[in-house]
Amino acid sequence: MTRLALLLCLLLGASSIAAPRRAPRTKVAVLPFQAVSGDVPARAGPRLAARLASEIHGMAGLALAEPPVPSPTDVKTDALAAAQAAVQEATTARAARDFTRAETALGRALDAYAANATHLQDGAELADTYALRAAVRYAIGRDDEAASALTHALAIAPGRPLPLAATSPLFAHTVERVRAAHATQPRGVLRFESFPQGLEVTLDGSSAGTTPVRVTQVPPGAHLWRATLPSGESVGGVVEALPEREVTFTIQPTGTGATAALALALSGNRLDTSALQAASTLGREASADLVVFGTLSRSDTGLALDAFVFAPGDAAPRRLPRLAMDLELLDAGEPLRALAAQLASRGVEAGLTETPPLSPTPGASRVTRAAQSVYAVPLSNPVKPTAPTRKPVDPIRRPLVRP
Repeated sequence: MTRLALLLCLLLGASSIAAPRRAPRTKVAVLPFQAVSGDVPARAGPRLAARLASEIHGMAGLALAEPPVPSPTDVKTDALAAAQAAVQEATTARAARDFTRAETALGRALDAYAANATHLQDGAELADTYALRAAVRYAIGRDDEAASALTHALAIAPGRPLPLAATSPLFAHTVERVRAAHATQPRGVLRFESFPQGLEVTLDGSSAGTTPVRVTQVPPGAHLWRATLPSGESVGGVVEALPEREVTFTIQPTGTGATAALALALSGNRLDTSALQAASTLGREASADLVVFGTLSRSDTGLALDAFVFAPGDAAPRRLPRLAMDLELLDAGEPLRALAAQLASRGVEAGLTETPPLSPTPGASRVTRAAQSVYAVPLSNPVKPTAPTRKPVDPIRRPLVRP
């Protein structure tokens, strides 16, 4: 029995010597590549990052590190449902003559609509909410603020009759009076900037041009804008035009925290200390040894990827060799595989050290001179809403006859 135990120990010892421990794999996090101009095909940056992540996952010596993903929520449904519920609350409160409660509820509704304007089909729902706020404010004697709210309702849905006007002859008359005054007000200018540049913007449903762009002859009041980022994400909001004033609005990647900070810097073709701090934060959250990020731009033959490898906590990034590929990313597999192999064999030494601040895509500069366009939605004479009328009196009066 003792001999058998001794033999087993010898066999186990021999097997442990014969099978050396595997070297720990380097954990690499790949962050979505950011386009530096709007002419990069939609979602090319996230698609390219996903393909590189796939190559890293299958490369010997490397392991893919992924930041924690928040649980998905139906933002559209939640946001619009909250706004619509607040409008319904305001309608009920107005009917009960509880104007303070109605005003508070409408404030919540307008904030929710403005923050989630990209989910609105058009400006009609928002215009009706502004009209209801105007009716509430007229009822409590805040006439100037009521006229302002009514102006927003007319501006955000040009030429559209307001259904609320059909409920009261007095309010219908007020709407037409404010509409006439609004038509004679001096126009304003809206200037749209963006990160990245070159985004197509729509204003009240019509094309306003490509950023940077100055839109002239804009009627005063609230207006609904929309754009699509190169990541494929739709963004939108409400911007107010002022008479004889130029208002600048900047469109940029959404979100908060380190992800948004890094995306904003890269889409502006900028890599500085704060952007590197954001990359470090994302790397640590993913428990990564290395982080790969960068920018995507159009070239003469297709797309160019300017990527960096970075160890969280380092003071400077290391620039990787520029990769060229076609617009559809059909030939991206081989260069990405070669890049993953370089990371596996050399780690952070695969890139050349550069000192921030720097431009990730050399030669790509921001355009300072904005294009010009004219507001495309005319202020036509809309069909006046039908106000409730009483049944006409019979002009022939019949004599009263007692039964």
